[in-house]
Amino acid sequence: MSEIDCEQVLQLVWQFLDGEVEEVRYREIEAHLAECANCEGRVSFERRLRTLIETKCQEGPVPVELKRRLFKFLEG
Repeated sequence: MSEIDCEQVLQLVWQFLDGEVEEVRYREIEAHLAECANCEGRVSFERRLRTLIETKCQEGPVPVELKRRLFKFLEG
């Protein structure tokens, strides 16, 4: 098993997908994903979710009501 554990992989998933982790850490995560089906499934889901969001965001302007609800949710 690699030197990185599941908790660390899941904490770094977005940085990993954005290519914002150091090369050594990136390779550790890739090695972990090759050995851990649970983490690989989670990262695969996040990757598909990101692709879906990017695709849908290119379809046109975001409705005002959706923006309002999103900002209200993010404000807590």
